[in-house]
Amino acid sequence: MEPGWIVGTSVAVLVLLAGIVGIVTSRQKRQRNRWAGWFILFGCCAIVSAFINYSLNPS
Repeated sequence: MEPGWIVGTSVAVLVLLAGIVGIVTSRQKRQRNRWAGWFILFGCCAIVSAFINYSLNPS
């Protein structure tokens, strides 16, 4: 595996988890958190992109 794929996927998973934690905590406080939704969207798109790129260019 290439290091770029590992680092990119790891960062995407961390951003996705941060978004999920942000959503959960904002719901408990009954507040609206826009950045958490954007983090979840970015994390999902980055993971999908990583898997597409990995499947097109396996090393």
